[in-house]
Order: sequence, then structure tokens, then C-alpha cells
Amino acid sequence: MKTADRFRLIELSERYADQKLSPEETTTLEADLRASPEARAFFAKALHQRAELTFDDSWHSQQVAETAPATQSVWWRYVATATAAACLTLALAAIPLRQDGSVATLIRAQQCQWAGSSLPTNEGARLKPGMLDLIEGLAVLRFDSGAELVLEAPATLEVLDAMNCKLRRGTLVAEVPPQAKGFSIDTKDAKVIDWGTRFGLSADEDGKYLVQVLEGLVEVENKDGKPTRKLEKGQRVDRGWSKSQLNPDGGDEPEPSRWQPATVIDAGNGWQAITTAFGHGRDSYIQSAEKTPSDFGAHPFIRVKRSDRKIELNRKAYLAFDLSQFRERPIHDAELVLTIEPSELGFASFVPDATFAVYGVKDESADAWDENGLSWLNAPAHQPSQAERHLPVSEQVVLLGKFEIAQGVTRGTRKISGKALADFLTTDTNQIATLIICRETNETADSGLVHAFATKENGSRSAPVLRVKTR
Repeated sequence: MKTADRFRLIELSERYADQKLSPEETTTLEADLRASPEARAFFAKALHQRAELTFDDSWHSQQVAETAPATQSVWWRYVATATAAACLTLALAAIPLRQDGSVATLIRAQQCQWAGSSLPTNEGARLKPGMLDLIEGLAVLRFDSGAELVLEAPATLEVLDAMNCKLRRGTLVAEVPPQAKGFSIDTKDAKVIDWGTRFGLSADEDGKYLVQVLEGLVEVENKDGKPTRKLEKGQRVDRGWSKSQLNPDGGDEPEPSRWQPATVIDAGNGWQAITTAFGHGRDSYIQSAEKTPSDFGAHPFIRVKRSDRKIELNRKAYLAFDLSQFRERPIHDAELVLTIEPSELGFASFVPDATFAVYGVKDESADAWDENGLSWLNAPAHQPSQAERHLPVSEQVVLLGKFEIAQGVTRGTRKISGKALADFLTTDTNQIATLIICRETNETADSGLVHAFATKENGSRSAPVLRVKTR
């Protein structure tokens, strides 16, 4: 190569790294690099040199200084700098030069609904820097660096470039191949830097976040000045995220009666409807651990989960309906309606399309349970030490129906209806019917999604509804 060509490539490498190349210059550079192996080698060397000059090794210098002699510290700083620079060079070299400014592709949109996104939301769309606001479903993004994100609704993600993005709220699962080492995800109070791994991240606009590593290594930089943490497989950092989701605020404003009716509603065509807010109705859930709180009845959600991996995380929901208004009136048909809510606990990517079963408790003496005292130790049709923790005791219940929720769905309603439910209600003699909701589908990895449904304490969604048609 001529000296003039070398100087020209040095200038272009600097402007390329700063993302200041014009479309015409990008096209010319692509052509030159494809045509000349010598030019490609020189271009990569120029980027490597830039990386060496700009790399910040502060994250490991303190540890080295505490554990190694001075000469060894210098050597390890050099090795670390060269290694990181090589990673950065490979990452930059692997990113295609795009004339249109796009940096990623939306490769899959499953059950998706979008809100105020500034970017295209159709499958296969090329994405420039901008905002994606997902309110329902799962969306998979593949950045040009090779990093792949599964965005789980509800979530808002800002695409910055091929190696950087910002999770403003919500949950994602990231998989970063070797060529994309150094890929980073910002949140309000932290930055997660991936060194070739798979991890989950949840964050909120108030700064709370959770990082959980599934494979490999990540660094978590806190923006409040706390030391950077390195996390390996199985490790996590939780800055208030889980606590905020496990203890949700139902809101101080009284709920309009149309959501939690305390009366019987005439639904037309002979149908009448009640919710768990009517009469002696109740709703709550239990979790598979003896020391969990027993005040779940005050939560705006009932939560349901099956986990054979961590048995202490199994959950079952309990509903009680007051049937006093249907006394001595044979029930011809019935329907149970549940409103799905995003629990924001666990990762939807780790739970496939899920099947749920609804059971009726046969022993009427068990109908007097207290929603604020219900626990793993005293719940109806349940044994604390039973093997199948996600299910009730089979001899004490009758199956009333099943429904499904597709992967990634966090809104909408589901229902069961038919003869089994109508017969169960008809045979009731104490005017209280207890139902149990269980998830039959297991998670495929630790920290799978916890499904949730609105309760009578919910501030914006309908409580569980029982619709009845009498003869």
C-alpha cells in the first residue's frame, strides 16, 4: 500500500469509529476493504491501536494492585488492555457498515401490540436508533453486532447503536455471542456490560433493576458510584426490583363499582354475574414455602406458577364465590372469567405456551378460609409436603376446566365454562364455592414467568367474575 493510502485509511478508521462517515464514504470504504486483504489488515490494526489508546482498565486495576507486585501489575494491565482492545476490534470489524443508519433487525414479533414506538414494528424491519414500546407479547431483536435480545412486554427499549441500547422499563433476555463482547445495556441507575453470555435484565423508570446471569460473565456498573460487580452463571444483583413486584401497591383511590361490583349484575338473556367482591367472596394465593407472608389476599394480583426446578416458588390461586343469591335456583350454565395482568416477576422467555387448570373443592367444610390468613400450611385441598406442589390433592377436588395463555401474553381475559362448572355450583349446599387455579406448564429455566390475574383489590382491572344462568 502507498503511504497516502495508509493515511487515508487511518483517517477513515477514526471517522468510522466515531460514526461520522457519509453514505458515499461508507460505500467506497466497503469496496476498498472487500478488494484488498492488505487494506483490511491495516484497517483492523488502526482500530486496534485506537482501542488500546481509549480502553479504560479501571475495573480491574484495584484488584491487581491489591494482589500483585508492581511489575506484575503493569504486565497484567497491559494484557488486559490488549485483550479488551482485541475484543473491541473484532466487534467493530464484525458490524456491517450500513448506508441507511440501521443497526438492528426485528426478527420476530410474537403476539405483539405496540404503543408509541418511533421505529417500525413489523417482522424483518431494519431498525435505526430510536424507541420501541411493547405493551403485549415477545419481540426478538438482532443487533448487527450479533447480540440478540428478547423483549418481554410491557417494556420500553431505546436502540442506540449496534453495541448499545437502553432499557427504560420492563424485562429482556440477552444472548451475546463472542463477536459482540462488550455489548452494553443501560438502565436508569446501572449499565450492564456483557462479555459473551446469556442473562436476564429487568428495570424500571424509578431506578430499580435486577440482573441474573444464565451463562458466562457480565459486569454491572452502578451509576451511584458503588463498585462495579462481576457476575457469573447463577449469580444476580437485585436493587429493589423483586421487592417492589412482590409487594405491589393497589393504589389509594377507591375502585369504581363497575370493576368490583358488590352486587349481582344482570348480564342479559337470563345470565347474572358476581365477582369475588360480592358478599363473602374472597381471592388470594399461596406460595410453596412455610415462611412466606400470609397476607396475599391484600394484593391486587393472584399469582400462579409451576417450578420443578425451585419447589419453593410454586404458587396456586384460590377464589371463593358467594352463591347465596342463587339458592334453590338450579344452575343451567356457568362461566368463570379471569383478567390477565403482567406480574413482572420472572422471564416469559422461560415459559412456553402455558396450560392452566381450574378445580372445585369438594369438601364444603374447607370453604371458610380467610384470604388474609391463607398460607401453604392451611390451604384447602392441599398438603404442605405433597410431591406435586403446583396441584391440589386430587381426591379432594373436581376438575372444572382448562385454559391456555400463549407465551408473552400479559393482558386480556381467559374463561372456562360448561357442564362440569355448572354441576359443581348446582351441588353446593353452603352458598360458598371455592375454586383453585393451577398452572400445569413447567418453566424451562430458572426464574420463569409468574402468571398473574387481577383480584378485587386491583385498582384498574376486573376481579374474577362468575357468570351464572339459572333454569
